[in-house]
Amino acid sequence: MKQQNPLTLAQLSTAGMSVFGTLIVGFLLGWLASRLLHWDLAIPIGIILGFVAGIVSMFRQLASRM
Repeated sequence: MKQQNPLTLAQLSTAGMSVFGTLIVGFLLGWLASRLLHWDLAIPIGIILGFVAGIVSMFRQLASRM
């Protein structure tokens, strides 16, 4: 059985910041689409897609380090 190494605080904070970063990018892309396309649902959809992308990114980062 493979021994698991504990994750450091830096690795965990990097994964958490990637979720925050993708949320911000999703919001900004949604805001831009809302302004250019006059579509009211662009901001919530951008935030949701940013959150999903952040969670997927976080799991990939943490799985590769374990």
